[in-house]
Amino acid sequence: MTASLRLHEATRRCPKRMIHGPCGGVTIDGGCEVPGIRCSFVDEAAVLRHLEFSTAEVDAPDAARGSGDALPVLPRGEASTAFAALVEAGAVITADLPVRSVDPAVITEAGVRLRELTAVIAGEPPGVREALSPTHKALLLAAAGSRVVAGLTCRGRNRVALEGELAALADLGVSGVLAVTGDHPASTALPHAQPVFDFDATRLAALARRAGLFVAVAEQPSAPPVDYRPTRLARKAHAGAELGILNLCGDLAEIRRFTAALATTATPVPVLVSVPVLTSAATTRRLAALPGVGLPDELVMAVAGADDPGESGIAAAVAWAHRALAIPGVVGVHLSAIAAGATEPPDRADAAELAAVDALASAAARLRAVIAAETASIA
Repeated sequence: MTASLRLHEATRRCPKRMIHGPCGGVTIDGGCEVPGIRCSFVDEAAVLRHLEFSTAEVDAPDAARGSGDALPVLPRGEASTAFAALVEAGAVITADLPVRSVDPAVITEAGVRLRELTAVIAGEPPGVREALSPTHKALLLAAAGSRVVAGLTCRGRNRVALEGELAALADLGVSGVLAVTGDHPASTALPHAQPVFDFDATRLAALARRAGLFVAVAEQPSAPPVDYRPTRLARKAHAGAELGILNLCGDLAEIRRFTAALATTATPVPVLVSVPVLTSAATTRRLAALPGVGLPDELVMAVAGADDPGESGIAAAVAWAHRALAIPGVVGVHLSAIAAGATEPPDRADAAELAAVDALASAAARLRAVIAAETASIA
C-alpha cells in the first residue's frame, strides 16, 4: 500500500478524522483518547513524513467568494502585532482560565486578577455543557483589563462556525487564537455529544492567520510517536502558527530533546512550556486525569503531605518554570491550574475556581520577580 493510501486509511479510522497526523491525546502505549481504540497513526510513523500542508485545504470555493460568504483575508490586527512583539522579546508568562462558571461576574473577576500576565489563554475545557463561547469569554476578560488569547476547538464546530468565531474575535481585537483540534466527546464528561471535527488544528491555524490573528497551537512532546512531534509542530507553523504551547509534560529532558529537534526543521517556532500549579492532592488527581497530561514528579511530591500544599505547590512550580526557561527555543511558560472540584451551592464552586486563579496569579508574580532579579544581576 502506498504512503498516501496508508495515511488516508489512518484518517478514515481516526475518530477525529485527523489528516495531519496524530492528535496530542495519544497515550504512552499508543492508545487513542477514545477508550478502547488504538491510535490509527501511531503504527504508521514511517509514512508521516509524507504529510504536507497545502493552502488549498482552507481555500474557500469560488461560489463562496463570489457570494461574499468566504472569510475575508485581513491584515494583522494591532493587538496581535503587539503580542507578537512580546513573544519575540521573551519571558512570556501566560495562564489558563480555570473557570467553568457561566456567570459573567466570575469570569470578569478572574480577568481582573490575571491582568498582570502576558496573556490569559481562555480555552474550551472538555465536557462543559454550558460553556460560554470563546468570543463571549474574550469580551469579558478584555473588559477586565486582561490581554486575551482565545482558545478555539474544532470538536463541535464546522467550518462555517469556526469562521464566524474567528471573524468575531478579530473584530473584538484579541491578541491571538490558540487553535486546537479538541478532545473527542467520548473522552469527556459528555460522551453522547455529537463530534464534528470538520477541521483540525493545522487547518484552523491557517484560517486564523487569514483572519489577521496571531496564532498559537499546542503540541505534546511525550505523546507517541515522539520522534514525529517536532515535525508536527513545524507543519502547523508552515500552515500559519507562530507559537507552540507544549502540553503538560513531566520531563524537562524530553522538552530539551523536542526543542532541539524542532530547531532543525524548516519552520521552527518559539515555544511555551506548560507548568502545572498544583495546590492539593485533589487538584493533582484531577489534572493528571486529563487526556495527554504528564506531571513532573517533583511537583507532585511537593504537594503530597505538605503542611501547606498550596504554598508548596506554587513554590515548586516557580522553581520548575525557571529551569524550563533556560531551555533553548523556550520563550516563556504557560501556567495551568484546576479548581478543587465541583461543589454545591454554586457560590462555593465559584470560590474554588477563583482560588485557582489566585494560585496562577501568585505563581506568575513570583516568577516575574525571579526573572527580574536574575536580569538585574546580569546587568
